[in-house]
Amino acid sequence: MKYNFLRTIKEQLKKINEAKYKKVYFLYIINIIASVGIPLLNMFLMRIVIERLNTNDFYELLIIILGFGISLILISFISFFCQNLMQVMFFKLRIVEFKKMGYICKNMDYELVEDSKFQTKMSAAYEALDSDRSGFEGFYFNLFSLSGYIASFIVYAIILAIFSPWIMLVCLLSYIIVYLTNNYIIKFMGKVKKQRQEAYKQTDYFFKTCFDFNYGKDIRIYDMAPLIKEKYDKGIISYIGVLKQIANKRFLLGLIELLFLLLQDGVAYFLVIYAYFKKGISVGEVTFYLNLVVALSQAFRSFTDEMISTTNNLKLSSEYFTFLSESNFYTKGGNLDALPKTETLEIEFKNVSFKYPNTDKYVIKNLNFKINKGEKLAIVGENGAGKSTIIKLITGLFKPTSGQILINGIDILEFNSVEYRKMFGVVFQEVNVYSGSIIENVCGTDKSIENINRAKECLKGVGLDKKIETLPNKYNTELSKLFHDDGIELSGGEQQKLAIARALYLDANMVILDEPTSALDALAEANIYEQFQSLVNNKTAIYISHRLSSTKFCDHIALFSKDGLLEYGNHNELMAKGGRYFEMFTLQGKYYDGGDENV
Repeated sequence: MKYNFLRTIKEQLKKINEAKYKKVYFLYIINIIASVGIPLLNMFLMRIVIERLNTNDFYELLIIILGFGISLILISFISFFCQNLMQVMFFKLRIVEFKKMGYICKNMDYELVEDSKFQTKMSAAYEALDSDRSGFEGFYFNLFSLSGYIASFIVYAIILAIFSPWIMLVCLLSYIIVYLTNNYIIKFMGKVKKQRQEAYKQTDYFFKTCFDFNYGKDIRIYDMAPLIKEKYDKGIISYIGVLKQIANKRFLLGLIELLFLLLQDGVAYFLVIYAYFKKGISVGEVTFYLNLVVALSQAFRSFTDEMISTTNNLKLSSEYFTFLSESNFYTKGGNLDALPKTETLEIEFKNVSFKYPNTDKYVIKNLNFKINKGEKLAIVGENGAGKSTIIKLITGLFKPTSGQILINGIDILEFNSVEYRKMFGVVFQEVNVYSGSIIENVCGTDKSIENINRAKECLKGVGLDKKIETLPNKYNTELSKLFHDDGIELSGGEQQKLAIARALYLDANMVILDEPTSALDALAEANIYEQFQSLVNNKTAIYISHRLSSTKFCDHIALFSKDGLLEYGNHNELMAKGGRYFEMFTLQGKYYDGGDENV
C-alpha cells in the first residue's frame, strides 16, 4: 500500500489518538496563542513606548513596560513548558514505532537479510525513525511550528491589509514567488531521493563498521582501515554530491527570492513613510507597521522553510508506513504449534529447490533425502555445496523456492513460524556471545533456580564448568568488557562450547550443529562429540563438519557437492565404496597420523 502525503498525515494523527494524547491539540492551541501573541505584544509595546515618550510621565511608562514584560514572561514560560511536554509525548510515539520495526526484524523471512532491494527499503524506513527532528517525530514538530506560523501570518496580514491593501498585495506577490521556488526545490529533492538513499545506506554501513568492535582485530591485523576509509569517503562524497546539487539549486533560487523580498520591503517602507507625511500617522505607528511588515515576512519565510522540512519528513514517514504495510517480507506460516518436546523429528526433502531473492542461480536443485526419527546424520562436502543452506531450510530460516520439506509428515509451511523454530536447537558457524553474564547467555532472563541448575548442567556437559569455577564471579561473570570492567572475553573455542550449551539448554526436538567445533583442537572436538552423544540422547541430530573424523559415530553421512547429493550411507559403506568420501577421509587422515611426508 503506497502512502501519499494525505494518507501519511492521517496515519500520523491517528497515532496521537491511539496513544490517547489528545491533550496535544490543546498544547498546539497554546503554541498558536504564544506564536502570535509574543511578537505582537512586543510590537505594541514599542509603539506605546515611542508614543508616550512625549508625555514625560516616567512612572506611567514604567508601569506599562512592567505590565507588558510580565505578560511576555508568563506567555513565554507557558509556551516553553508546553513544548517540553510535547517533546516527551512525541518521543514516546517514536519509541512505539521502533518496537514495531524490532518485531519485523525478529520475524521477517531470514533470506531477506541478503536481499539488497529489501535492505534499501528497510534503510529508508529506519531513516524515518533515526532522529527526533526528522522523519516520523520531526513531522509532529513541523505541525507544531506550522500552526504558529500560519496563525501569525493570518493575523499580521489582516492588520496590514486594513492599514494598506497595496502593501499586502506586494507581499502576496513576493510570497507567491518564494512558494514557487521552494516548490521547485521540493520536486528536485524528490528526483534525487533514491540516489540519496543509496548513498546514505553505503555511508551508514561503513560508519557503523568503524565503530563495531567485532571488526577490531581484522581491521588492525590486516590493515583494513585504509580500505574502509576509502569506501566510506567514496560513500560520503556521493552523499555530499547529492546534497550539493540541492544546495546549488537553493542558492540560485534564493537569489530570486531575495530580489523579490527586497522589492517587497522597499514598497512597504515607501508606503508607510508616505502615510506618515500625508496621513499624519504617528512615529509609533510607523514603527509598528514597519515591524509588522518584517514580522509578516519572517513568518512567511519560516513557514516556507518549515514546509520544505515537513515535505521531507512526510516523504520519510511515507516510506516508513509503506514499508510497514507490505506483507511480503515476513510470513507467519500456518496455524500449527510446535510438536511436543517428547516427540523427536523425521525430516524429508521432496524435490526441494532454493535460490536467493532476485537471483536466478539455484543453490539447491530438486533435492530428495530423508532423516529418520532419532537418527544422527552428518552432512559433509565441499564449500559452496549448500550445506548451511540445507540447515537454514530445515529450521525455517529459508523457505523452499519449490518442493516440500516435511516434519513428521507435515509440510513445514503449515506450522506457525515462531512455533516452528522452537523445535530446533541450533549451533551456527557464527557464534554470537551477548553482553551479559555466562548464565544469561544460556538461559536468558528466565533465571529460576531450576533453569539455572539446568544451564549449569549444560555448561558442564560441554566442559566449560572448570573454566567458570576459576572465575571470581563464576556463572555471573560478564562476557564483555564493554559495560563491565571485570568482564572477560572467551576464546573462540570457549564461545563455541557456550553456544552448544545454549542449544542443549533449549531441549528442543532436534539438535543441529553447523561447524560447532571449528575453533577446537581434534582432541577437544572428540571429547565434545563423545559427551554430546549422551546429552542428545534419542533426539534427531544433524552435524555439519569439515573434519570427517567426527562423522564416524553418525548413523548416516550425506556428502554434498555443487551438483547436489553425491553420496549417502554410513561411514563403513562409504569407505567401502571408495568414492569421494573415501578420498576426503583418507586425505584428512594423513594430516593427523603423520602419513604425509610433506607435512
